[in-house]
Amino acid sequence: MKTLAHSTAAVAIAFTFVALAPSSARAEITLSQRGCQAYATWSGNIVWARGLGADKDKTRSELIELDQKTPASIFALMLRNFDSLWSTTADWESVMRVVLQDCVTRRGIYESET
Repeated sequence: MKTLAHSTAAVAIAFTFVALAPSSARAEITLSQRGCQAYATWSGNIVWARGLGADKDKTRSELIELDQKTPASIFALMLRNFDSLWSTTADWESVMRVVLQDCVTRRGIYESET
């Protein structure tokens, strides 16, 4: 039963990321295999930190600072999906797995939001 709940949550996350992905824009962010792994890890860490009581606004602010230092990176992607990551009921491991699978499927190519 627990496995079914995790699978259902993971599928819900995947649909959320697909629904949020822009459909008609030029590619702006391209991640390597390691970049995909880092993106998945950081995304899971957001869910993990939230579960430990992290402050949402402070977490978002830190991501904004990191994105300003390294634009068009995993931080921009996490900011794009921040509310979904923060509100998901999936555990951090499921989030990491789904984000990595999505990134690999996309070959690390993410389009701009415009």
